[in-house]
Amino acid sequence: MRILVTGHGVDATDSPLRFQAADPLRFLGHEVLAVAPTESAVRWGLERHTPEMLVVIPSAGVLDRSTVRTLTAESGTVALCLHTGPSLIGSPTDLSGIGEDLREYDLVAVPDRHTFDEYAALGTFRLCLMEPAVHPPPVLEAVPLDRRGFMIVGDADPENIDVVTELDHLNDIVVMGRGWTDLPLNVSVVEPLPLPDRGTFYAGASLVVELPPPLAHQSAVARSAFELGLSPVVYEAAIVGTPAVVQDRPAVAQALCPGSEVITYESLSDLSQLLPMLLADDPELATIGEAAWSRVTAEHTWSRRWRSLLEPWVIEPEIGRDEEVRYLVQSDVLTRTA
Repeated sequence: MRILVTGHGVDATDSPLRFQAADPLRFLGHEVLAVAPTESAVRWGLERHTPEMLVVIPSAGVLDRSTVRTLTAESGTVALCLHTGPSLIGSPTDLSGIGEDLREYDLVAVPDRHTFDEYAALGTFRLCLMEPAVHPPPVLEAVPLDRRGFMIVGDADPENIDVVTELDHLNDIVVMGRGWTDLPLNVSVVEPLPLPDRGTFYAGASLVVELPPPLAHQSAVARSAFELGLSPVVYEAAIVGTPAVVQDRPAVAQALCPGSEVITYESLSDLSQLLPMLLADDPELATIGEAAWSRVTAEHTWSRRWRSLLEPWVIEPEIGRDEEVRYLVQSDVLTRTA
C-alpha cells in the first residue's frame, strides 16, 4: 500500500511523528512518502505518487480539513487524521475539533479511550483508537549503562516542581522536561531529547517516573490527567527493561498490569516516600522491567497499532525479510542482556 504522510517535522531524523507513522508503516512493508504540511506539497504528493491513503497529523499551520477533503476527493485517496497525545518533543494535536474532523476525513484516530468514548456517539465507522506506543528499533540503539537512581520525566509545572524539590537531596536523579534548566535544584537536568538519546538515559536508570502532563496540555485538550492515557515514556522505557512509576488512573490498567508490569502512585505527594523504597529493591525492579518489556513488545508497538487499524481495509503486505530479521535479532539481544 502506498501511503503519504504529512505533518510538521514528519520527515526529520529525530521527529516523533516519523517514529509514530512513517517508520512503523515502512516496517510493515508499505511504501511511505513524507511531505511538508502545505497545500502545494500535499497536492504534488497526491498527483505524483497517487497514494491509496493520506495520513495527516494536525497541528497549527497544517492544512485545514476542508482543503484535505478537496485534495483527496480529487485524487480518490483515503484521508486519515491522526491525533497524538502528550509528547516530549513537538506539540500534541488539538482534540477540540474532532467533530469537524469526522465530517471531513474518511478516518479519525484519537489517542485515548476517554476521547474515543466521548465521540463514539457520533458513530465509530470513521472513528478509531490509536493510543501512544513505541517503535522499538530507535530505542534499541540505546547505550547500556549501569543502572543508578531514577529519571523523572515531565514539564516544570508548579506541582511537579514541588515534587522534585522534595527529592533533590537524593543522589542520581535526572529530570527531563521543559522549564527545569533555570530552577535552583540540586539535580541533573536535561532538555527533551530525541528518542534514541532518551533510550540511553532510560537504560541507565533503575526506574522512570512519569509526571502528569503539563497543565497547558490538559487545558488544550480539555482532559484532566486522570482522563489521559499513558505517555510514550512508559513504553519507551520498557523497551530497555526499565520499569515505570505512573500516577494511577483508568488508562494504566488497560495497558499494563499494576504491581507486576508498572508501579503506580495515588498522589504526587506519595513520591517522596515511594521512590527511595523502590530503589532499595533492585531484584523486584528488574522483574517488573522484564515483565513490562514482554508486554510492550507484544502489544504496544506502533507497528501493531497500524496493523490493527489497516487490517479491515487492506491486505497486509509481507514484511521485508531483512527488516524482520534485524528486528528479531535486536529483540533477542535485549532478552539475553536484560
